[in-house]
Amino acid sequence: MHARTFVKLCSIVIVALAGVHASAQPYPLTLAQLKKLNEHELARLFDNAPSGPVPLGYARGESLLMTSARMPRLQARFASSVWKGKHFEENGDFINQWIAFQALRGHAQTGTSWHDEKPCIVIEYPPNTPIFGNTRDELREVAPGLYLARLYERCPCPRLKGYFAIQACGAKFSRGS
Repeated sequence: MHARTFVKLCSIVIVALAGVHASAQPYPLTLAQLKKLNEHELARLFDNAPSGPVPLGYARGESLLMTSARMPRLQARFASSVWKGKHFEENGDFINQWIAFQALRGHAQTGTSWHDEKPCIVIEYPPNTPIFGNTRDELREVAPGLYLARLYERCPCPRLKGYFAIQACGAKFSRGS
């Protein structure tokens, strides 16, 4: 084998191995790491994650990206400044935690994603719920106790509005999941 051919072959192998290493990076394990991902990375992470069990107890929340906004990260930071997470009950019911109070109840259960028809945790609110009555959230567990969610506007037709994440505090999960 000639030296030039050998060098070219080695270069191809190195480039190929670098590509394999780049795609085999571990999933983010914290809310802080999720906040650094772009829309494409969040979508890929959601696509590859399992549904996971419905959390039980308090789950700290962070808005990550509001895809329908002019300034997606700024709007997400604003939302996170007032919304702090969810308190889940054993039957799947939950209430949102805000800065100084709890309000806006809904229900979580295992269902099918509008995005890819794979299993996920579906969060829905009664239609007359202020702010969230027209929304549906889909969660998947991207790391133990860490859930990535897609936020949808239901009507007039389903539309992705953004991403948020919740971190279950403690290792409790509902029996019904």
